[in-house]
Amino acid sequence: MKCYRWWEYAIRAAAIVVVTMWYGSYFILRRTFGSPPRVTYAIFPRWARAVLWAAGIHVQVTGTEHLKERERYVFIANHVSLFDIPVMLVASPIPLRIFYKRQLERVPFLGWALKASTFISVQREQQQAAGRAVQQAVESLRNDPAALLVFPEGTRSPSGALGHFRRGAFVLASESKRTIVPVAIVGTAQILPAGRLRFCGGTVHVVFLEPVEMPSHQSRHEFRTWMEDIRARIAAVVEYNR
Repeated sequence: MKCYRWWEYAIRAAAIVVVTMWYGSYFILRRTFGSPPRVTYAIFPRWARAVLWAAGIHVQVTGTEHLKERERYVFIANHVSLFDIPVMLVASPIPLRIFYKRQLERVPFLGWALKASTFISVQREQQQAAGRAVQQAVESLRNDPAALLVFPEGTRSPSGALGHFRRGAFVLASESKRTIVPVAIVGTAQILPAGRLRFCGGTVHVVFLEPVEMPSHQSRHEFRTWMEDIRARIAAVVEYNR
């Protein structure tokens, strides 16, 4: 990991703003002039790649051999940093859809692009609205081969350790009849921890673990045990590489 001097950081941060403005404007123009929503899957990974390049972050990926071309997936990943989403957009060999906070739509360029994308907005403070967003996601995923990226902790871990998993991500996978893939993101906690804005450069490792089929006809306790097993698989990779 390389922590930048103040002037290096300023240049890299400014570069991230510039590429976000460029790709946000480009995406909005494409959508305005008739490009279908799925242009999201072409342009957002380019934006993510440019952001990581500007920040001096390299991504190493393992485990993609577990993924099948025609299978439909929900990626369950740990979440510690603002860089996790750009990292996953670059690391995934399959187009990704994500959830994002609706408040982000007020952010110039990036927020405007998110609103016009295939990504799914959620109002976290309103449980009923969040439930509707999940149901809309299930419906929109029926004919979409893109994988859905979910952070079951619900928010970024301030310590870098894996937090408690919520049921929503797993219920969504069950209702959309998709296979779960546990994913471990290692390195972003050191590059940009939760609660900070000043980032460092370095290497991030993304590990796709073996897919897990959704069990059927289990009691609530058995379902919770199954969730904890998935959490333990991700935690083992994260803790081993910390």
